[in-house]
Amino acid sequence: MNLLVKNNMDKFIQNIAKQAGQIILEKFGQVKIQSTKSHALDIVTEADLASNKFLCDAIKNKFPKHGIISEETGEYQRNSEYIWIIDPLDGTINFSKKIPLFAVLIALAKNNILQLAVIYDPVHNEMFFAKKSKGAYLNGKKIQCSEQNNFLESLGCFTDRLKTERLKVLNNISQFVKGESFSVSSLSSIGLSSAYVASSRRDWFISDGGKIWDYASKR
Repeated sequence: MNLLVKNNMDKFIQNIAKQAGQIILEKFGQVKIQSTKSHALDIVTEADLASNKFLCDAIKNKFPKHGIISEETGEYQRNSEYIWIIDPLDGTINFSKKIPLFAVLIALAKNNILQLAVIYDPVHNEMFFAKKSKGAYLNGKKIQCSEQNNFLESLGCFTDRLKTERLKVLNNISQFVKGESFSVSSLSSIGLSSAYVASSRRDWFISDGGKIWDYASKR
């Protein structure tokens, strides 16, 4: 029997995402920045670490032979057939500024092919779930991307740190639309930006330079 079916992985991945989300939500507005990584805005809070510990422990207890790639603790049993890829708190800047836009990101790959993924927004209790060859869902209801085909009437998302390469992209878009104005905003959460595109809340999203945990749950 397929392991994904035998162990009811659909429910497991959603359940641990929801529980991690509750851990984060309980700390919302209560914790301070714990440390920084690559730059001053690449921060870690107590909530990141608590969510990460819960997720890693839950996966290891349920599936001791599985591997994990986590933003906060790196790689564990990286050569396993099944690999869990987690970002325990996507949108940490928003979280630290008391902005209610952040999420838990989890994906499961088998032999390097993604099988399941969730993006869970604990503030709004929204569970975005996707399964290989089965499509994407929001709280159990099928979702789809926007059918907007007029770029000037579309609403897009962009990552919030405007590197030179990203500014070039915006410039290229400006040239493409012949200098006309176009709508773009930043949610400061790659996970929610992607989920909003998947559910037609945004028409497009441009990002670059992220890590595997930033993108695995959106593919």
